[in-house]
Amino acid sequence: MNAIQLRSLEDLHRHVQDLAGRRADDNPVVAILQDAKRITWLIMLALSFLFYHLIDRMQEALILLR
Repeated sequence: MNAIQLRSLEDLHRHVQDLAGRRADDNPVVAILQDAKRITWLIMLALSFLFYHLIDRMQEALILLR
């Protein structure tokens, strides 16, 4: 991590303005993590549907065994 040396009040104001101008979307690592999060949610949704479908089919098979 970079050490920031603020020698005056103007340096502090300039630093705060620089921080305020930054956006998380500008960072490529954040974009990769957001894509990974989106993909993870889609996979979880698909697996949840498949699990629901499997449970439904198992219930139908158990009803037929009676």
